[in-house]
Order: sequence, then structure tokens, then C-alpha cells
Amino acid sequence: MTDGPRPLNLREVAEGLRSPHAPAAPAALAGAGGARSALLAPGRLRELATWLAGTRDTDVAGPLERARLVVLAGDHGVAAREVSVLAPDGTADAVRDLVAGTHPAAALAAAAGVELAVHAVGVRSAGPDGDRGAGGLPAAVTARAVRAGSGDVAREDAMSAEETAAAVRAGAAIADEAADEGVQLLLLGDVGVGATTVAATLVAACLRKSAVDVVGRGSGVDDDAWMRKTAAVRDAVRRARPVATRPGVLLQTVGSPDTAAAVGFLLRAAARRTPVVLDGVVGAAAALVAARGVPGAEKWWLAGARTAEPAQHLALERLKLAPVLDLGAGRGAGTGALAALGVLRAAQVLASADAADAAAAPVPEPEPEPEPEHESVPVADGQAAPGQPEGERTAG
Repeated sequence: MTDGPRPLNLREVAEGLRSPHAPAAPAALAGAGGARSALLAPGRLRELATWLAGTRDTDVAGPLERARLVVLAGDHGVAAREVSVLAPDGTADAVRDLVAGTHPAAALAAAAGVELAVHAVGVRSAGPDGDRGAGGLPAAVTARAVRAGSGDVAREDAMSAEETAAAVRAGAAIADEAADEGVQLLLLGDVGVGATTVAATLVAACLRKSAVDVVGRGSGVDDDAWMRKTAAVRDAVRRARPVATRPGVLLQTVGSPDTAAAVGFLLRAAARRTPVVLDGVVGAAAALVAARGVPGAEKWWLAGARTAEPAQHLALERLKLAPVLDLGAGRGAGTGALAALGVLRAAQVLASADAADAAAAPVPEPEPEPEPEHESVPVADGQAAPGQPEGERTAG
């Protein structure tokens, strides 16, 4: 008889976590015409440059030579409630497009010189072989597969405790792999029909919000689908309330393999001192759950772009992560994070240029100190002045 599998402990995933380095405050730098550098003035670019430098243990970050977009894919049983405009097999199709390079996120990544890694951790079978939800997908994409889709969180658990732990550890292993290979910056994306419904449920459960507070239009649903989605989130949140303070059990109850993998990915990346740019509401929900399990890990994450999803706004507000961009809508799969990468790179380039100018600027010679002046002291008639011989008196 065995004691069964060891319970999931998110702190173990983030073992070794430390806060980012605190860069020294930049000094004022006069540019052409004596104007102070725009970057060194307080502003968003300086905030981004400082954050990036801190994650790289330096006062000024060097070039971002190696970035990787990691897309975690999964199907969700709640999608059967018609909460999305996407077809049931849309997740597998999106994964194929990403692998083939025809997905918009793949095109953006290629244009930005960003590596792309896709992991189908919970995709239903898309082919005749039924290989753990991996039909027709490359072996490298399905190597971290946990199960084929997840349960309908409105009425049943998303997965078992063992599957939840496996998904979290799969995400951690993906982050370890990137850190071992020298990736300097990670971008987290997601694809999955029904994913925003699961994300909204996780945020509502963590923040004690109602379904109407967190449910957005997701894939672009109409009013009828929005009401079905809201009802599904309401029922799922009721199931989640008793376990809302236990992140691992919360993921098992109303999460999914891909969101659980995102939690492990974020925590392990933070422990390995590798910064992550979040994409949309799914990444924000995973970050919220991860930070509840391991407070302080959020210092290693940056919100790429604000979408129209209210659950994302609430999660980022709680995490105190201000999005780099406000796009008003999201395409998913990491497109928002990729768009923000350009701004982050600009902040790094400008900060490096300012640091180089400051280092090259001549140090002004100190001005000579003025000679001390003797104070004149009034002398009364018949008295000797200070320092004057006693015999030499002033004339009366």
C-alpha cells in the first residue's frame, strides 16, 4: 500500500525565487542643446528599462538577443455550452497553423526575430490515432500533453489532482528548458476554445467577484452566447468558492491543463530569473493564481497589452501590473505580448544609449576655491590693531 502522489506545492515549483535586482537611479543627462534626456525623465519608457535591467541583474540592460514565445494550447469542456464562436476543433487547427507558420502570431514572431514553441498540453484528438489529444500534431508539440481536453468546469472538475500536478510540472519544465538554453525573455501565449471562460472563472473565484463582473465577449460572442457564458461562469464559481484560497485545488476544480501549465511556467521562469511578458486574459488569470500561491513572483512578469476582457483588468489591477499597450481587443496566441515587445526593445535601446552618453561625457574640473578674506575689524583711537605691535598706535 502506498501513500499516493505527493500533493502539489507551488512553492516548490518556485524554489529559489528572489526579487529582481534594484537598478541604481539614473543620473540626469544633458543632451543636444542642454535638454535633459527624455528617457531619463520619469515616464513609462524608463519604468520598462528599469524593470528589464532589474530582471537581468544590472543597472542597464543589454540588447534582447534571444526571446521566445511559448504558446500553451488546450481544449475546454465548457466550450460545449456554446460560449465561443470558434468551432470545437478550432484549437487543433490553431496549433497546426502556429506550427506551419501561417498563424498571425507565428508571422509576428518571425518578423520580430522571436523563437516560437507550441505545446499542446490539453488538446483533444485531432486525428485517427487519438494520441493523448495529439492527432496529426508533431511529437515536439505533444511531448508535454497531460490529457485530451478538460472537464466542463460548470458541473465537474477540470482534471484530477494527479493531472493538475502533471500540468504544473510540465509548464515548469518548459520554463527550465528555455532558461537552460539561454533565452533572455519569454512571452506567454495561449490558444483554446473556451479558454476565456475558464480564465474568467479563475479570476472571479480568486477575487470574489460575480460572473457579470468578469465575463467579456471573448472570441466575439453575441448577447445570447454572452448570457450562456455568464451562466457557465456563475455555476463554475459556485463550485470554486470553497477552494478559492488553495491555488492547486482551484486549478483542479475550475482550471484546465493549459492554465495549470501556465502557472507552473510563470513560477519556474521567475525562479530561474527569466522575465515573462503576459498576453491576454488567460495569462493574467494564470498569473493571479500563481501569485496567490507564491507572492512576489509577479515582479518577474510584465503585462503586454490590455484587452477588452474585464477579468484581465481585474487580475492585472490586483497584481499591480500596468499593461504596456492598450489595444482594446486581443487576438490571442501571444500577439499582444509580441506587440509590446517592440516598446520594450525601444526602452532598452534608449536606456543603453543614454548610459553610453553619460559614461562618455567629460567630467568637469572642480572650480578653484576662493582665497579666504581677512575680516576688517574696527579699531578705536589710540588702540593697536590686531597683529599690530603695541608701540604702533593710530594717530589721534
